[in-house]
Order: sequence, then structure tokens, then C-alpha cells
Amino acid sequence: MAILRIHYFSNVILMMSTMNVILPQDIEEGEELPVLWLLHGGGGNENDWIKNTAIERYASAKRLAVIMPCAGYSRYCNMKYGGDYYDFLSKELPGICHHFFPALSRKREKNYIAGLSLGGSGALYIGMRNPDKYGVIGVLSASSIIPLEHLRDKAAGGPVPPGGKKSVNMINFGVEDTGELKGTEYDTLMFISKNVEEHKPLPKVFHAVGTSDHAYPVGLGLKEFMESFPGNPYRYEFHEEEGAHTWEFWDKWIKRFVEELPQEKEV
Repeated sequence: MAILRIHYFSNVILMMSTMNVILPQDIEEGEELPVLWLLHGGGGNENDWIKNTAIERYASAKRLAVIMPCAGYSRYCNMKYGGDYYDFLSKELPGICHHFFPALSRKREKNYIAGLSLGGSGALYIGMRNPDKYGVIGVLSASSIIPLEHLRDKAAGGPVPPGGKKSVNMINFGVEDTGELKGTEYDTLMFISKNVEEHKPLPKVFHAVGTSDHAYPVGLGLKEFMESFPGNPYRYEFHEEEGAHTWEFWDKWIKRFVEELPQEKEV
């Protein structure tokens, strides 16, 4: 497998950005590679998965391309006071990657999106807003699913920093209390429900969280919501075990997620 670090300009967020890409080195002519869009957590960057897990080895076993973009502390949304990271990641970035790497499959059943912590929340948000683009969504220790943040002891945005600067919640969403975002473009649960109601193609959802993780209450809230749909239309899987908000947990479960990615006929 090859690891490429790419610096490129985004016309959406109007700045240079970076991504790491894992690709097989022996791509055959006409081959379509399955693609995992893999998102980092809050305060992280595009290097985290490579530095802290064996994702290259897991991808190699599946001949899987992995795209790891940098999204800063955007919460993977179109920010109230910042860049339109949702548009950047869900629309512009795939186009850039397909231009650079024509072997990446464009088929829904060969595209997957996953992440950890805020990246897990972002993967669920982006995936549910674009159910026609992703066959499987991987949610690891998602800590900021709107409007379930109130289930946590501490919201992801935190208090306003000293000096009167805006909190992360205010910068991202324009509100301090993310409970106010129910029914808005940031409401992930709303999109989950709409997809079912509108009979859209539904991605499979793989969800794992540790029982000692601060994200565990949010995880249980998502579990209850997903299991409320008769017949389990998202083929939702919930996995819990003793574990915290750590790379030890995420390395184990991204391996499991990649190993269980379905064959085309199963999506």
C-alpha cells in the first residue's frame, strides 16, 4: 500500500487543505477501488488515523482506498462563523479525489464513511444527508450527535473561553445550546427519519462505543432512536464493551468495521 500526503486548494473553504490517502500500489487497469472516507475527531487532523492505528494494514487486506481529510474543529458542518465544511467534504472533496485518483469507485455500494468522536458524529451527519452516496456508515464513540448532546455531562462546545471569544458551539452553529438546533439543517436525527419516510436508499450503520466513554450516554440515545424504526431498515448494529475515549478502543473497532464491510450484493 502507498500513503500519499496531498496539499490542495479548496474553492469552498477558500484555503489550502491537506489529506492523507492510502492506496494499493498495484492498481489494475479498469479496477474500481472501494473507498473509505475516514474522519478525525475534535482537535485532530488528517494524520491521526495513520499515527495511532494500523489502518494501512486493515485497508490492505481489503484492497481499500482510504481518504483522510483535515476538517479542523468544524464539526463537519457549514459553520455559522467559518467555512462551509459540509459542502467541502460532501461535494467538493469527492470531486477532487476522483480527479486525482480515477480508480476510486463512484458506486454507492463501494463507498463508506466513518469516524471517531466528532468524526463519528460527522460521518453519521454527512452519511444521512447523502444516503445515495454511501453504503455503510461507521460511528465510533460519537460524542456530538444533534440533538442528543444534552445527554452528555459536558457539551462538545464547552463554555465561552476567557476574553469573551465565541465558544465552539457558537462558532459552528450560532447557538450555545445545541438542543435549539432540533429541526434545522444540523439535526442528524431529522435526516435519519426523513430518509425512511421518503424511501431513500438506506446505508447500513455500524456503531461502537465504550461503556466508560463520556460519549456513552449519547451512544445509548442514538441506539434507542435507531432501534425505534420497525424492521431495522438501516441494519443498525450496536456494539458496546468496557472502554474509554481512547485509541486502543478505536484501533480495535476500525479493524472490526473494515473487516465487516459488505460485498457489493449485500449493500
